[in-house]
Amino acid sequence: MSTMLEVSGLSHTYGTGAKAHTAVNNLSFTVEAGQLASIVGPSGCGKSTLLRCIAGLTPPTDGTVSLH
Repeated sequence: MSTMLEVSGLSHTYGTGAKAHTAVNNLSFTVEAGQLASIVGPSGCGKSTLLRCIAGLTPPTDGTVSLH
């Protein structure tokens, strides 16, 4: 199988200094072609931020996203 999505060391922090909030921290995973993946978790855990980074709408603070 080939890799369809690769997220490597993804982090995103909103704001700077004392008011900074890290929504996603050092997340890595791959999704192979033909696989099904879901993102679940409580409110405020970074699901929407992750999806925005994958879609290219929000640049990651650190790490990479490769969507093939």
